[in-house]
Amino acid sequence: MHEAQPRLLNRRAWKILEAVVKDYIQTALPVGSSRIATKYNLAMSPASVRNVMAHLEGMGLLEQPYASAGRIPTDRGLRYYVDMLVEPRPLKRREKEMIQQNYREAGGDIDGIMRETSRTLSRVTRYTSVVMAHRLAHTTFQQIAFVKLDARRILLILISSSGTVMNKIIEEGEEFTQDDLNTASNYLNTHMQGLPLVVVKNKIAQEMEAELTHYDRLRSRILSWSRTALEEELTEIYIDGQSNMLDQPEFAEDIDKMKALLRAFEEKGILIRLLDKVMEADEIQVYIGAENEYDEMNDCSLVAMCYGRLGVPVGTVAIVGPKRMNYSRVIPIVRYTAQVVENVLESI
Repeated sequence: MHEAQPRLLNRRAWKILEAVVKDYIQTALPVGSSRIATKYNLAMSPASVRNVMAHLEGMGLLEQPYASAGRIPTDRGLRYYVDMLVEPRPLKRREKEMIQQNYREAGGDIDGIMRETSRTLSRVTRYTSVVMAHRLAHTTFQQIAFVKLDARRILLILISSSGTVMNKIIEEGEEFTQDDLNTASNYLNTHMQGLPLVVVKNKIAQEMEAELTHYDRLRSRILSWSRTALEEELTEIYIDGQSNMLDQPEFAEDIDKMKALLRAFEEKGILIRLLDKVMEADEIQVYIGAENEYDEMNDCSLVAMCYGRLGVPVGTVAIVGPKRMNYSRVIPIVRYTAQVVENVLESI
């Protein structure tokens, strides 16, 4: 998970922040000081609660959405809650059985297993589930070639160590010579040969993000082409329960938020790049609001964990929900599901 807030709260502020977050998760409404004072038995007057809430607002942990309203947690307040206050509850036996039993019908079909995982996660959590699976996870990069078809079209040919050939036609806005393309393919073949395809994809992404001024225009373009091709060829995304978001007031009452989220679900690259980050971590990851790095996901939280096969990370299971999702329930569900998927894959 992300690092906790550097500034610790005293016990009284700790209790009030926790109460505000829990109440907001339940109601999706701003929380007033009188409600906190009476509902949570804090032995404090509404005026004292209000003073602490104002202090928390000054720290950037709470905000007032409009004049005379109660407070709601900010992204930073939710981050503090997830890192410092949330207590993931043990899964009920019925929830574990519901997750496990759905794999008995999937058999040994990987595609069926992933689809069932997505369906089960959305059904159990009542949010949207996203499952990412890397195909050819154990296959290594052998060779890549770029062939000029005409002034604006380039054929990308990728060959793996297993003999699998991937083809993709690239529509390019500027013209390159075949000598340019040969130089590009030589660069990739020299630097990537023998690496697992999943590693190649991540290595390309890292090079694209690095601020290396010596990268020329052609090298920048070939990295972009290769990354896109590998994302499309290597990765399957399974999404279920998009309509569950309409049960959440913040999306049902704000069509622009819902449209932005649907764009993220339709844009495969956004989800792949978000979930790829999770594969670099051993523990469950929680991204809140702007931490997701894409505007389309600014009103959501993502709870995700990678799963592996034969000791190699091969995919990710995740839940997308409102920022006020029930973290104490969702976190253990995602963690348990990732473990079950690993066990199922190991048994095949």
